[in-house]
Amino acid sequence: AAVQRALSVAARMPELSVIGIARPGDALADHRRTFETVARLKDKLPDVHYCLSTNGLALPDHVDAIRGLDVRHVTVTMNAIDPEIAERIYAWIFFDHRRIAGIEAARILIERQLEGISQLVAAKVLVKVNSVLIPGINDTHLEAVHAEITRRGAFLHNVVPLISDPAHGTH
Repeated sequence: AAVQRALSVAARMPELSVIGIARPGDALADHRRTFETVARLKDKLPDVHYCLSTNGLALPDHVDAIRGLDVRHVTVTMNAIDPEIAERIYAWIFFDHRRIAGIEAARILIERQLEGISQLVAAKVLVKVNSVLIPGINDTHLEAVHAEITRRGAFLHNVVPLISDPAHGTH
């Protein structure tokens, strides 16, 4: 379905130059489907550049595949480098075939995000980091996030405000 939709858009937009894959959730949560989609699109649209978005948890496991597909740009959503702050943002992660919560989950996520960013930069893949500014949680911490990701070679740090409404499940 994604390939057909992209081909349909490309037929109407000859100037199309970039296709980003974000999926609902994380593009690497089902990396096989994501990579199959990119490969099929590259076969049909070889002159288009491809990018992925991820929360970074699975990133270190897939840098070689990303580079092998000639994905030029990866966006990593990273909201904290301090596990105590991240623990307040992420309720849990699913890693190594198990659900992990609390400070352990925060530490694993941050470690994997930073490792993935470093590996991508070393592989000559452009890395952009998106951070959601959450008032009272990470608003005074994003400068530290910026310093760390810049040190690791991210080319852009995009900070976006949290738009939340408890009526929609965001607290």
